[in-house]
Amino acid sequence: MGWIRPQKPTIPTVWHTFQARDVDSDRTVTYRVEDLTEDRHDDLIRFLSTYFLEDEPQCQNKQISQDEVALAEMVSFWRWCFAEKMTIVCYREGSNEIVGANLLQVKGREKPRDINTNSEKLLDMIMTNRYMTEQFKVCEQYGVDWYLNAYGLAINRCYRGRGIATEILRARVPICQTFGIKVTTTIFTSLGSQLAAAKVGFNVNFEMTYDDFAKMGPRYSYAGIQSKSSKLMSLKID
Repeated sequence: MGWIRPQKPTIPTVWHTFQARDVDSDRTVTYRVEDLTEDRHDDLIRFLSTYFLEDEPQCQNKQISQDEVALAEMVSFWRWCFAEKMTIVCYREGSNEIVGANLLQVKGREKPRDINTNSEKLLDMIMTNRYMTEQFKVCEQYGVDWYLNAYGLAINRCYRGRGIATEILRARVPICQTFGIKVTTTIFTSLGSQLAAAKVGFNVNFEMTYDDFAKMGPRYSYAGIQSKSSKLMSLKID
């Protein structure tokens, strides 16, 4: 049986607040990171379609946003992830505009889900990331039954350069502490997210360059990808 979020704390819980520059001035304002609420699901789908699919290196390389089948399956996957009730979003105080988001899920020692996709492009990405997780089995390596995993980090382009990705990642600490989770792990695919994770204290467990992936065969080839490598990184929670 998979992990189920307890009824308390209730949704939305504000997990983290921080100060950063406003969107259109050097004025410092407050931002908050909180649970995604059901009434914002469609808004987040649009946000991810704009900022995640166009900017995440693998999705960008495979042109997922331009592939009708892949896009539909990606949206379906996002909705499944939302149903886990762990996704977090960032807002600027006084505004309901989504500034950033991180799709989270608690994973355990269960076997990987069966691959069910009609898109060869998505299958390539699934196999690439599954290879990464097979090289470093988080539960076994850290001696835990559960860890907080992520399936995407995205920031509104208007708000970049303010350290918001780093602050969203920091929100995982109180989330894990609240639910008794000792490790959070993610495959970070872009340099920006890798640097943000390092600032928070994530350590690299396994790294694979895309040049080395290409040597494994066409399924793992990302010719011209705007990233050097993929990094599986983890943060232990005290």
